[in-house]
Amino acid sequence: MAYPIKYLSLQKAELEYEVLLRGGSAGSVQELRSQIVKLSTPAEDILESHLEPSVDLVAAKESLQKSQTMLATLKSRFDRNLFLRAENLLHHIYHRANRILNVDASLADQYKQNCTAFNNQYRDLLTMKPHTTSESPSEPDTAPVTCDRNLNSDLAKLKYSGKTCVLSFIQRVDEFVYARNIGKDRLLKFAYEIFTDDALHWFRCIKEKVKTWDEVVRLLKQDFGQRDYDYRLLAEIRSRTQGELENITIYLSIMHGMFSRLTKALSEQDKLEIILHNIRPCYASTLAAHPDISDIDSLKRICFNFESINSRQSQFHEPPRVTPETLAPEFAYTKQHKFNNCNNNKNYLQPNNYSKFRNYNYNYNQHNYSNKYNHNFTKPTQERATPINAVHVSPGQSNQVLHTHTRYCPRCRSNSHSLRECRQPHFPICFKCGTKGIRYPDCTKCNPKPSTSKN
Repeated sequence: MAYPIKYLSLQKAELEYEVLLRGGSAGSVQELRSQIVKLSTPAEDILESHLEPSVDLVAAKESLQKSQTMLATLKSRFDRNLFLRAENLLHHIYHRANRILNVDASLADQYKQNCTAFNNQYRDLLTMKPHTTSESPSEPDTAPVTCDRNLNSDLAKLKYSGKTCVLSFIQRVDEFVYARNIGKDRLLKFAYEIFTDDALHWFRCIKEKVKTWDEVVRLLKQDFGQRDYDYRLLAEIRSRTQGELENITIYLSIMHGMFSRLTKALSEQDKLEIILHNIRPCYASTLAAHPDISDIDSLKRICFNFESINSRQSQFHEPPRVTPETLAPEFAYTKQHKFNNCNNNKNYLQPNNYSKFRNYNYNYNQHNYSNKYNHNFTKPTQERATPINAVHVSPGQSNQVLHTHTRYCPRCRSNSHSLRECRQPHFPICFKCGTKGIRYPDCTKCNPKPSTSKN
């Protein structure tokens, strides 16, 4: 075991952590020591802590303060027993730090500070090794606590099976290395976890030929890259138009990513020409006013300004109405009518409108009287009255007014009521001349029979 722990030499806080980690219960120091003897699980076999990362980091920091105090005392006056206790405490901190998994971004700085403090203290402890026996672990030049466990879990997301784009995989690895500030040589240690399926068989075959990650990348491009990759990708770039709901910033960012995948880079003018052909037609009127666009940044600025103006126009709304909750009603907008009632009435009295109304009234009367009765029948003069203005007549009055112009009783020869409202008994009558006792077709006055001459 590289970093053994003597649990009976730990203080209460560290001993209680080791007991609870193995399923024990809290108690006094004597009870904790009796429990840890029974719960003899090796420290390296426990890979995860039962506490939250924030709680573990705070407790580890307190333990580091204790070990720092011990080291300060050892520098002033060396004591073998104190050295062994400090070494035992640092071994406890080492295993505890490696059990902290899934550290959030908010706790990443605190985790790195604890790791840095531990490495510095352990390095100082190893400098005192010549004054002690050979019980302390070797490897003075290596940093014992690293982020390898978290790095291992994150590298598991960089899987490559050999069936997807190799350049996309290489780009994601480069971004990961830059974000975590780790050396590429360390990636070779995790290659067996990164590669899967066909890619894993391939790596097992070439692992003896490579010594650095750059050599692995070179062979990846050679064995998994497509020969006509640039030709096919360029065709996809030319056909990649801007989506309906895709703003110019996102679209240009995507096009930049596609351009960067080409092994033979395009010139700025070629990129600009492709983008000008593929952006939405709604920018045409705006770009027409700027025919001297020479770079993609100028195009982005003009199109972004166009989108901003459209966004402001879509969010425009009419001024709100005055409500009882309005604090300053005197400043509220009062809607102005375009035409008053007088002007509206004049529209109905225009010559064209009046002639249409008169023709309609005439056709209506002609249909009800002239077609139904004789064409020589003289219509009452009230039928040709002035048209009614619909603006001034209420719905309840309109039917009544129109009714006065259509009232006429042919039986009584009166316009005081209609034929339907007539109370006289039904009797034959000539509706043309008014002769009673005979109908119009049989009336000899209205329809005289032609005389017949005998030869």
